[in-house]
Formats: sequence, C-alpha cells, structure tokens
Amino acid sequence: MQEKNKSIKKYENWLAPGLAVVLTVILAFYDIYLALIAVALTAFVSYRAYKLDQKRQNELREYIDSLDFAFEGITKNAIFKMPFPIAVLGENIKLLWYNSRFKEMVESQTSIVDKEITEIIPSFDADHILGNDNTSNMIEYRDKKYRVYTNKTKEKEGRLIQLVYFVDETAFQNLTDVYESEKLVITNVQLDNYDELVQTTPSEKRPLLFAEIDRMVTLYFHRFSGSIKKYENDKYLGVIQQIQLEDFQSDKFSFIDEIREIKVGNSLQPTISMGIGKNESYPRLTEQSANAALDIALGRGGDQVVLKDGEDLSYFGGKNKATEKRTKVKARVIAHALGQLIEESSEVFIMGHKNPDMDSFGSALGLLQAVNHKKRPGYIVLKEVTPAIKNLYNRAMKNIEGIQDQIISPDEAYAKVKASSLLIVTDNHRRNSTEEPRLFEKSNKVVVIDHHRRGKDYISDATLIYLEPYASSASELVTEMLMYMKDDIEINQTIAEGLLAGITVDTKNFFYQTGVRTFEAASVLKRHGADSLIVKDLFKDDLDLIQYKSSIITGSERILDRMIVGVFDKELDGSNLIASQAADDLLNAEGIEASFVLTRVAGKTHISARSLGSVSVQLIMEKMNGGGHLTAAATQLDMSIEEAKELLIETIEGYLEGDKK
Repeated sequence: MQEKNKSIKKYENWLAPGLAVVLTVILAFYDIYLALIAVALTAFVSYRAYKLDQKRQNELREYIDSLDFAFEGITKNAIFKMPFPIAVLGENIKLLWYNSRFKEMVESQTSIVDKEITEIIPSFDADHILGNDNTSNMIEYRDKKYRVYTNKTKEKEGRLIQLVYFVDETAFQNLTDVYESEKLVITNVQLDNYDELVQTTPSEKRPLLFAEIDRMVTLYFHRFSGSIKKYENDKYLGVIQQIQLEDFQSDKFSFIDEIREIKVGNSLQPTISMGIGKNESYPRLTEQSANAALDIALGRGGDQVVLKDGEDLSYFGGKNKATEKRTKVKARVIAHALGQLIEESSEVFIMGHKNPDMDSFGSALGLLQAVNHKKRPGYIVLKEVTPAIKNLYNRAMKNIEGIQDQIISPDEAYAKVKASSLLIVTDNHRRNSTEEPRLFEKSNKVVVIDHHRRGKDYISDATLIYLEPYASSASELVTEMLMYMKDDIEINQTIAEGLLAGITVDTKNFFYQTGVRTFEAASVLKRHGADSLIVKDLFKDDLDLIQYKSSIITGSERILDRMIVGVFDKELDGSNLIASQAADDLLNAEGIEASFVLTRVAGKTHISARSLGSVSVQLIMEKMNGGGHLTAAATQLDMSIEEAKELLIETIEGYLEGDKK
C-alpha cells in the first residue's frame, strides 16, 4: 500500500495535464473551436505542472544537501569527541591526523603529524597490525595495554588511508593475568625406585632415608608457597597455582637433582618423577592430566618432570640413565597376561618399527615363538628386508620350519586382520612408526613391548603396555617373558641367536644400557643354544658399507668442542644403517661425548645420534621431532641435509645452554 501511495505522489503533478489531453481529443470530434481552446488550456496546465515538478525536485535536492552536511558535522563531532585515541595513517604509516585522546596517550607537547607511528609507539608492529584489516591486536605502551582496531579506506584521489583506534584494556588484561596466574595446577610426585631402595638400604637406615626424601620434597613445595601431601609410601599430591609453577620452571625443578644426592646409608640413588596437569576445565580433569603426565615421566625412565598443558607436553630433566628394576615381578605378570591374550585371540600379528633393525626383528621372532607355543596362528608383519636384518632373515628362513608362511607383507596382514585378532608392537610404541598403522583400524586388542623412553605420540589405548626404559632392548624384555610364560618352553636356536643379536646391537656389544638382567637374559639365550660366533656373523657387512662408514668418519667435523657431526649424502637401501654404525664408531674418538650422522632416507634427512651418557641425545632429538634413548636416538626431517645440519647445531647449542642455567 505504501509503495502505491509513493507512486501516486510521484505522478500527481501530471494528472491534470493528462486529463486535459484526453478531453481535448474528445472535443475534437464534436467542435474544432472548442478543441483549440482546450489545446491552449492543456498547454497552460502542462507548463504549470512542469514548473511545479521542477520546484519539488529543487526542494528535495536542498533537503538532501542539508542532511548530508548535518551528517558530516555529526560524524566529525563524534570522531573528535570519541572516548578513545584515534589516528589516521597514510600509506607510509605516517600520521595524517589524530584526535586529542591520542595526543594525551602519547603525551606529546608538539605536533607529531607526518611522523611514522612506529617512532611514537615502538611496540606498534605495523606490518602485522595494518596487514589484518578489521581484526584486533594487543600492544603494550607506557605501562598500559591497548587493543588496536584498524580500518582501510580510499580517498577520491585513490590514496589509501588507515583509521587506527586504541581501546584501553589495561584493567581487563590485568584482571585476566591475575586469573591466569591463580589457576589451579595439580602435581603428582612419585619416588621411582622405592622398592629397590627398601631392598638395598639397611633396615636401620630406611626411616632416615625416606624421612630425608619427605623433608626435601615438602620443603621445596613450601619454598614456593605450594601445598604437598604424602598419600602413599612413595607418592605425593601437590597443589600450586600457575604463578608458582612458573617459579618451579625458572628453578628447573632443582629438587629432582637434590633428591638424587641424598646419602643416608643407601647404595642406590633415589630418583623422583613428577607429572603436572594444568589448564583444564575443572579439578578432576586437571588431576587426570597430572596422572597422565606422571605415567609418561615413568615411561620415559623416571627422574624427570612432565608437564601436560592440554594436548601439549613439556619435559624437564631426564638426562640420566633409567634405574634398573631388580625385581622381575612385573615381567612375570606381563608374561602371564600376554599368554592369556594370545590364547583368547583368533590370530596374532607382530610388528616392529619401519626400517627394522636386529632388535626389532629379533624380538618379533621371540614373540612368534610364544604364539607358536600357544598354538595360535601367528604372523610377523614385514614390509622389506633391510640390510640391518638381512643376515638374520636369511638364517631364519633356512632354519625355522614354516617361517616362510608366517612372515607376511603389510597388505596381506591388513587383509587377514579382524576384530578378534591381537596386535603386538615390539621395539616401538608409536602408532605411525609401525610397519602397518592401518591394522589398528580393525583390531582393538593391542600389546606394546618397548624399551624406548615414551614420547608424546605413544599408543595410549593399548590393552597391555610393557614399556621399560631401564632395559637394554626389546629382545631382553621378550626373553624374560618367554621364561615366565611356561616352564617347558623351548626357544628355537635361531630365534635365541636373533634375540641375542638384538641385545648385542642395542647395547653395542654389552657396553651401553647394560644391567644385571641384561646378562641374565643373555645367559638364558646361551642355554638355549645361541652361538656367539653365529651372532657375530649376523653383523657382517658388505665391503661397500665398510668403505662408506670410513668416508663418513674421514669427513666428520668436530663442533662445540665435544660433539662431532658426519654426513653421508647418498640415498641407499642401508643409508640409515650406515649412519647409525658410523655414529657408533665416531664415539671412539678421544674427547667426543656425542656423535651425529646425517644421511638421506626416502627423500628425507635422517639423523642418527649417539652419546656416552653425559649428553642426552634423546632430548636433543625430541626437540627435532624424534626420540630414542639417553645414549641412542634418531629423527627424520623433511629438509635438505644442509638445513638439517644447521638446525641440529642450533638445537645442540640450545640444549647446552639449558645445561648452564
């Protein structure tokens, strides 16, 4: 209806002339003279209508012009009297105009027009702030915190100008900081080797030892105004605030080192681990995060702190060798549980890690022996026979009956696996590092057996996890479990030699990460016929490999005084094996505490890292998205060898700098 009225108003001036024209035409049929008079009257009326229409349009233009002027005045007045600082910048970030609030903000006594805004406000990151139109950014200036908004526009001449305005959020941000600093943080502290300390400390000294440990833990928390309560013989629950956690971090959790130095009749060093949970929605979730963080700390060998902030993990400490567990109760329990899982499964699939080595394949053979003993169908999933396992693989194919049908490809395994199948992952605890990650999609029964320190991408939903960083190798763990599955189990000689080879390669001929239980496992394998000379033959290399290793050693470069780096810029089937063996050999150089060898593997740069124990190559490799052990670790980077070498040196420098603090 409104539209119809508007249309009538628009044409009402021309209604009378229109009617006159119609009447003139009608009169022309009856009397020509009357028609002429009507024409004259029509012309007059039309002229009058034209004049009225012009007058109306002029009045409308004047009204619009006055309204535009009024709006411009309102806009200018509003901008000048805005309650927050405003500035207009040209294309070269120079000030074209600013209001009085901006002048007060910068405390300028003189004109600052034509000066770059970064000269006036050094914290103003022009590239970042002005590059994101219609977004806000926080800056700090003269002890205040401002949220900065921008808007771009163009003048008629096409020149770009930018409106920048600052909203003072100091009070709000200070309140936010107080809220963040007072957030609840829960810590779960555990004495790693309580049982071992009880067994090895004289009975009259034990109360003094544990009282001293309690005193140190309690005093450390009280020093930073935290609360700590002991709820079991070896466990404590601590509650602190975020601001106190920052103090803990600045102090680098020094009580971890202090606990290790306690000497009250004990022959073993006491070590302690702590899991920390923060930034969760409510206390129960924070406690769960702290528990998960402690599990990771213990899984990495203990004697360290793990901080869980949502999905992010941070590690502190962990630079010492894991304490060997002298009791074999856990091995016995795990062996029994694994035996039951095998019996309850329709078939068993055993996987090591990609690019398998002697420990990965040797421990897989040992687990296959357990599956065969339980009379269940068992398979080893193997993508390729690498140079590292070639000799053992050929010997197994020759001497183990039926093995040809039990070593299958990843595709074959994927076709066979089902929900009732059991997956056993050995010498590895990372889903994406297994030979065939797709198998996890079909089976929900998973067992993990590994000796590497736990990383953040571990298989967290496994049915059974046996992860012991104190152990020399996965082969050592598997050997112990075979002994506890059944008294009458007989280990095939070739499998025994494979397990012994796995222990030998990971301990570097029983030199690194070797404990009493390592030698006990080796003696068990010897009793089952493992021949040391045959094991030695399994490690024989082609002449070409020996020459390649020699070239790496010859071209190696000493860095940062006690480190050495070698490069093998060739991509061969055994590049990673050559690199790892060369890294082992480089440790024989006098004054060298850690070695690193870079090579090409599958289009990426692979780094093999080794140390004598004083340097944690695990921590260095973890900072480069890798992992491993205190004395042996590795990583792969999607970059050139030159770029990887630069990053490696930067990471080592950061690690050493952290040692000094």
